[in-house]
Amino acid sequence: MENPEYLIGIPLVALALLGLLLAASLFAVPAEEGAGAAVARRRHPGAHPEPSEYVVIGLILAMLTAVEVALYYIELNQKLLIATLLVLSAAKFGFVVLWFMHLKFDSPLLARLFATGFVGAIALFTVVIATLGASLI
Repeated sequence: MENPEYLIGIPLVALALLGLLLAASLFAVPAEEGAGAAVARRRHPGAHPEPSEYVVIGLILAMLTAVEVALYYIELNQKLLIATLLVLSAAKFGFVVLWFMHLKFDSPLLARLFATGFVGAIALFTVVIATLGASLI
């Protein structure tokens, strides 16, 4: 083997995927509450997540970070690595914005305004990079 360091990434990826599955299983709605009550509670303007939900989101963010670190140690094509890391970073950004910035629990108008600004910023970034003759990947 030319570079045995990539072997470190394999168990890290497996551990991260296992953690993501575990964290996703914590999102199940309790049987006695019912799905309708959970949806109604979340749509209430003043409703915010329970502290346990913040812990779950923190675990998901930690697992996504572990996957990012593990991917760095696996010998991937550079373009594939960059594209994968960009997607994982966008997912982490989405979790932070939705839960920790409470965008998920605010007015839908605020979510649309934020999404419009975000898409506009990405479009501007892409145009500037393309104008300068560089490539994103």
